[in-house]
Formats: sequence, structure tokens, C-alpha cells
Amino acid sequence: MKYKVLLSFAVAAATLVTGCVKETFPTNGATTEQVSASASALAGSVNAVPAQMVQWYLVYGEQDWEFDMAYPGMMIIRDSVTGEIVDVGETGYDWFSYWSGCNYALGPNTSRAYVPWRTYYMFVKSANDIIAAVDPETASAAQLVYLGGAKAFRALFYLDMVRMYEYKAPTDPAVDAAYKPEKDVTGLAVPIVTEKTTQEDAKNNPRATVEDVYKLIFSDLDDAEKYLAGQPSATSLSPTPAVVAGLKARAYLERGSAGVPGAFDSAYKYADAALTAFNGKPLTKELWQNPKTGFNNAEANKTSWMWYIGYSDSNLSNLCNFNGHMSPECTWTSYAWAVMRGIPKYLYESIPESDFRRYSFLDPDMLDYYDYETNRPIDDPDKKPMKPYTNIKFRPAQGNCDTYKVGGASDVPLMRMEEITLIKAEAQAMKGDLDGAKTTLATFVKTRNPEYDCSSISSAAAFQDEVYLQKRIELWGEGLIYFDAKRLAKGMRNGYPNTNAQVGYRFNCTGVVPHWNFCIPQSEIEGNPALKDWNNPEPAKSLKEWTE
Repeated sequence: MKYKVLLSFAVAAATLVTGCVKETFPTNGATTEQVSASASALAGSVNAVPAQMVQWYLVYGEQDWEFDMAYPGMMIIRDSVTGEIVDVGETGYDWFSYWSGCNYALGPNTSRAYVPWRTYYMFVKSANDIIAAVDPETASAAQLVYLGGAKAFRALFYLDMVRMYEYKAPTDPAVDAAYKPEKDVTGLAVPIVTEKTTQEDAKNNPRATVEDVYKLIFSDLDDAEKYLAGQPSATSLSPTPAVVAGLKARAYLERGSAGVPGAFDSAYKYADAALTAFNGKPLTKELWQNPKTGFNNAEANKTSWMWYIGYSDSNLSNLCNFNGHMSPECTWTSYAWAVMRGIPKYLYESIPESDFRRYSFLDPDMLDYYDYETNRPIDDPDKKPMKPYTNIKFRPAQGNCDTYKVGGASDVPLMRMEEITLIKAEAQAMKGDLDGAKTTLATFVKTRNPEYDCSSISSAAAFQDEVYLQKRIELWGEGLIYFDAKRLAKGMRNGYPNTNAQVGYRFNCTGVVPHWNFCIPQSEIEGNPALKDWNNPEPAKSLKEWTE
């Protein structure tokens, strides 16, 4: 009997030493035979994928590391590594400081390497189990929908991983010369594990090339497109044909920037197809700023949110959930109200006052500047006041700041039509239609800023920079800008006069930043010797912190 496995993690037990902490791998997950035993088991497995994506303490199974929060944790990690999130409060409560500080404890012998790797391959295994259980030649229409959804989920997971683990060499001379891999890992991504991978295969599974991972991604998305066409979604959290097209747009945009001929044309084509299939409209100021539903409720935001994951009061931890870290209005945990995640000062100052997205962040003049509507007073009488540049984009569910079973039971966006519109605009310019791209971009941004004008932009490169800025503003905190920053080698900047980044977070780097190349955990290398000497380099101390 052949069991579908997850790299060396399918082995019953292994350990990883991080400092003086001994970490044991959980080995949960159903076999293919169990999944395919009945229709209800298959349906349950399909429903379990988005549930797994918000599972608290997914990797360790118990309270240990508060960044172990499945997919939302990956989102916060990615915005942290780019420097887009600034702690304006107490950094001592910041569980994501390893990535924001970017200069320590990110190497292969740490939980910071293990948790992202293990998280994604747990997701992959869940998708693989569904894929293995459905034979497309004999499947019913409903089973094909399950199969299409699983293929789209797997494409999402590999698309994230190929971009996180592909090594791109830094070009900033300020990067320490010791930051370099043992062997040339250029063009390598992650080991490919599919429903056909055996345990023996997993023990000798080298890093696949970036090209081969994208072949799998596009193959999965082609299948998903075919199996989901004209069919209702398996669940409200499942991928739709519009989402599949949106994933293709994301992937082709990456390939376009890598120089693949015709990829920008395809990115434009699929972004346009996704928007047409979704037939939505951008969030309005009223929806965006709604203190009860703004950026926490998929139903309220259904005209814009194409795909999401969601917490429920029965699937929620008080400390290990998205709002518990990203919504400073929440008072049930210091990780939210004390840390107060906010925006870099210079990025805030780049948002015009006529743009309603500016008011997702508190101005230094606070209520004298704008009549912010919040769920608790900005100058909180319980000594939990919010500070300048704090975000109020992410709201506690139902506006409940105090009860985690209510305020934490929010939805989290995976894809919005606004992101896909920005992909469309960039791809349109890069494929040669700059005038059309300016119209696409201006039509969208005017829904945020009626005074917006990009007509003076005269080159595709300058237009690409403008789209990147709009993505930073529009998608702040949604875990997406990292991919664009690495794709375009945009660097990070948190050290400058009068910065609001605190000491320990003030790093500058042009181009690709060293810790954007995620490390493979040592435990995986020990279980899969084909990876030995083929890791991305340890980024610790590769940059010196900026000082006044």
C-alpha cells in the first residue's frame, strides 16, 4: 500500500534544536485511502483545507510560538520582512520581530525556518490527499469540483513557496560578503511533492528548478480551470474560476519579470478574465472604514473580496489569530494593542490627503487631523491609547475589542479584485500598452483618490514603480507586497532621520534583501540528504543597522 507523504515530515518523529528548545514534529494527516473511503470523507477533506489555513498552533499543536498561526502567520511574516509593518508601540510583545529586525534567528536551525516550511508542506499534503483520491476519468461532477479546488489550493501554496525560497543574490554592497550559499543555488526553488511522491522519493528529493515548479503550478491551474468551469464552488471558501484566473495572473506576472517571453501578455489576459468572471467593484470608502466590518467580514465586502479564509468562534485561539496581532483596537492581547502595528512614516506621507486609504493610519495630529471612527477611544481611558501611524485598517469582528471569541472571529482576504486590477495595469504597460495601462490605473485609483492623475508617466518602468507604490498603499498588511518587492528588487528602508521604526528595526538595503531568501530547516536537510549543501545562506548579521 502506497501512502502519500510530505517530504521527510511523514517520518514518525524527528527533532529540531533551536537554542535550548527541543521541537517534535507532529505527523497528523489522513492517508489517501482514508480520504477516498467515502464521499463524506472527501467533502470533509475539501472543507478542511481552508480550516487548516487558519488553525492556531498548526505546526506544534500547542501554545509555543505565537507566529505559528498557519496562513495568516505567513501573511504577517511577509509584510514584516519587507519593513512594511512598523511597531509603533512596545516591541517586546512582537512575535514577528525576528523578521522585522531581519538580522538574527532566521537560519536553518531555528523555528523561524521550520514553521514556514512545515506550514506550507502541511497544506500541500492536504491538497495532495484530495487530488490522489479523485480519478478524473471516473469522477462525478461534484468530485471534479473537489479536485479542481484542491489543484487551485496546491497552486497557491507552490506559488507562494517558489517566490519565498528562490534564491536571488543581493546587489547592495552593504550586504556582508559572507552572505552567500555553499553552492550555486540560482534558479532553484523547493522540492516538489505531489500525490505521486512516495516515502522513498521524499528521502532523496532535491530542490526543483524554478521552471519546474512553475510547470506544476500552471498544470494545476489548467486542471482547476477545466474542472471548475460552470460549476458551483464546493464551499464558500473554495476557489472559483475567477480565483483560478487571478492565480494565473499572479504567476504570469512573476514570469514576465523573469524575462519569459509573452508572460506579461498572459498576465494581462488572465487578470482581465478574472475581473470579468468576478464582476465586482472596488471597496468604497464606507465599506473600507466601517468600524464593524471593515477588513474583517467577507460578506460585507463581497463586491471586492474574491477569496478569503475565516475564523469562527469554535475555531479560534485568544492569542494565535490574525486580529490578535494586526488589529490594535483589540484589547484582549498585548500582541495587538501594545505592539500597535503601523505603517512606515515615509510611506504614510506619500499618501495624499485626498486618498481615503490614508485614514487607515492615525496621523500625528490624531483627532485634530481627522475624525477617525474607532471601536474604542484613540486616547483609551484604560491606558491603552493608540499612537501615530498605528493602523486601523484591520478591525475586530463586530467591533468587539474585548472578547476574542467575538472580535477574533474575522475573515482574512486572500485575493481582492483591487490586487488583480493592479496586476492588469502593470502587465498592460509591460506588454507595450502604456496609454491603456494609465487608463486602467487611473480609473481604479480615482475610486480612492478623486484627484489622482498618472497621465505624465512616460515609461513602462516608471509606471511599474507607480503600480508598486499603489500596491503598498492598497494591500498593506495583506501579505502580498513581499512578492512584488522581491520580484522587482525594491529593497527596504526603515532607517532615516525622524523614522518611526524603533531601534532594532532600522535596516536599509537596496535590491533584494538577504532575509527575503527563506532558509530550508536543518531538520528537513537531515531527513532529505539531497538538500545537503543546497540551502539558502543564513541571513543573520548580513546587514548593519542604520544609526543616527
